[in-house]
Amino acid sequence: MKSYTIFQKSDDETVNNFLDWMRNQERGVYRAALRELSALKKLRPQFMQQKPLEEQYAWLKKMLAWKPAETIGDHLLQVWLIRKHEGMLISFIEKLGIAHNGHGVVDVLPESLDPETLKTAVDSLFENYPAGAVSLYLHMFQNQTEEGWPELQEILDNDPRVTIR
Repeated sequence: MKSYTIFQKSDDETVNNFLDWMRNQERGVYRAALRELSALKKLRPQFMQQKPLEEQYAWLKKMLAWKPAETIGDHLLQVWLIRKHEGMLISFIEKLGIAHNGHGVVDVLPESLDPETLKTAVDSLFENYPAGAVSLYLHMFQNQTEEGWPELQEILDNDPRVTIR
């Protein structure tokens, strides 16, 4: 699932929490995204910055759900996952036995995933982290290879805890 589709299908609470964190913790990244998204619609960034947060977030969600904004959405999601949810990333890939740089960044991904190990890793994520964040991460992880992994796709399609469909 592409980032624009993730934003199309994500619930408002998850997206608002994501945007709120970006705005408060990664202010420069948030402003750059607002500037780039405004440019896509030929708007002055100041116009959107002056809007109340509720309107800003609704507009940003709408823009990030637009296919031409895919690169911006990918970048924001990567920043959010790596900086806010590093522990979740590390936990997941370590349970899968995937080598990483100590911060959850992987150089070499496996060609296949063991279904039982994957199930255990996914169960652990849902036990320890918010379902919206886990769902978002699992979709982004699935995007790390061109074809994804059929074992993970099965979970994304059928696990009722996954909130993004």
